[in-house]
Amino acid sequence: MPKAMFTFRTVNSPNGSREVCTHGIEKNESRQLSNFQALGYLLRWVDALSEDPADLAGSIGAMLGFDAEVAALGFEPFDPVHILSAPTWKDRMRTAWCVIGAAERTKALQLDYDTLQNYWPNTDFCSSDWDAEVERWVAQLAAFDVSCEFNICSVVGNPPRPRLEFRIS
Repeated sequence: MPKAMFTFRTVNSPNGSREVCTHGIEKNESRQLSNFQALGYLLRWVDALSEDPADLAGSIGAMLGFDAEVAALGFEPFDPVHILSAPTWKDRMRTAWCVIGAAERTKALQLDYDTLQNYWPNTDFCSSDWDAEVERWVAQLAAFDVSCEFNICSVVGNPPRPRLEFRIS
């Protein structure tokens, strides 16, 4: 099984373009085993690409790349916007948990995070009360109106989109 590549950072290449570099770590890859983990990986990737708030073109390119990658995983058209406009990692986890559906949630919970890479900041999603917490959060969610941790949120903004729902299937 391939080793996960985890730490992202942007560097300027000699020709002036920006590149995302990764560094190997000791855990096995989880992205191909779980769409939830794939989303966590893609969020780290898009954050690295949009690291420079002065580079609007890079951020827009990152956003479009994220959209294409999420669509390739089979998600609905507004799912990338819901996920990218989430202002904190906790909200990103909750939002991703909503859109992946029950089968993917089961897959994410069955992975052994002692040996596999977890692309989310913690394993709160493995808690027995996580589903209930997410459902309560969605029920009270009006809009993201808190300060954002991520530069990409300023590019995505808060466009009109369908209400986020906790997907059962």
